[in-house]
Amino acid sequence: MFKKIRSVYKTRKFNVFLFFVLLALIYSMLSKLTSNYTKTIVFAVKPVDVPSDQVVLNQSVDSIRLELKGYGYNLAKYYIDQPIIEISLNNLNKVKSKYQWTKQRNFSDLQSKFNKSVSLVSSSVDQIDFIIEQYESKKVPVELKLEIDYKSGFDSFQEYKLSKDSIMITGPNSLIDTINVIQTHKLVLNQIDSEINTKIRIRSPENSNIIYSDTEIDFQLKVEKFTEESIKVPITIVNIDDNMKINYYPKVVSVLYRVSIKDYKAVNPMDFRVECDLNRINKDNSVLISSITKKPSNVKKCRIENNQIQYVIIE
Repeated sequence: MFKKIRSVYKTRKFNVFLFFVLLALIYSMLSKLTSNYTKTIVFAVKPVDVPSDQVVLNQSVDSIRLELKGYGYNLAKYYIDQPIIEISLNNLNKVKSKYQWTKQRNFSDLQSKFNKSVSLVSSSVDQIDFIIEQYESKKVPVELKLEIDYKSGFDSFQEYKLSKDSIMITGPNSLIDTINVIQTHKLVLNQIDSEINTKIRIRSPENSNIIYSDTEIDFQLKVEKFTEESIKVPITIVNIDDNMKINYYPKVVSVLYRVSIKDYKAVNPMDFRVECDLNRINKDNSVLISSITKKPSNVKKCRIENNQIQYVIIE
């Protein structure tokens, strides 16, 4: 029982001590808040009222040390977050491609940023330059990043379509002058067996001073079921001299190709052209290599079953 009473006594004694410590801290804090101070505080510099057709590319200083005088509770808010001082370009002199803030001319404008309870004593810099540049625009082609594979038996026989093949970009000439192509985010399509209609996002500009007219474009791809066919096509010899006679075999080759099921009946030999170029004769053997120089637009993956042509030049 005695130990229990003693424990309660000690707890009360400790609580009284804690109360007076807390009271002392509150008194000290109130004393500091109600005292008058002169403090140097770092402010981030932010230009405002920038003309709509211009952009601030750079500024000579990003922050400024301001000496302020006031009561502690008036200055305390500047220690909570990084304070920002806004400088209006409307009040500055423009010299060629820059606006200039000077302590001699514009110091009084800074005082207006503070209420009457805070006095601005001095600043750490005498001049701040804001480098500006006019906005310009130009048209830039869009480059699609595409990775695609089809389900077995399906393919596309037309080029994909984009709602726009180029966009307008706007920004300072020094930044947009080197931009010659705009890339999209990569579009990955796996095991495709039907038409695709989707939107593709354009990669954001690396510099926030560059503006794109579009942030995404439409993508369309038609997908069809296909069949693999072959067709007999006569060989044409090109670059043959008028006084030269040549005999070759075979005269006709089989061309293998892929075509959509709906179009396979429309393909005929006249849609193809297979040539052997005498300028590419290999004199070490008697073989010409045939190649496809013409094919219809609705077929793909064309190849000659056997592209080696035996030949003899007749004297």
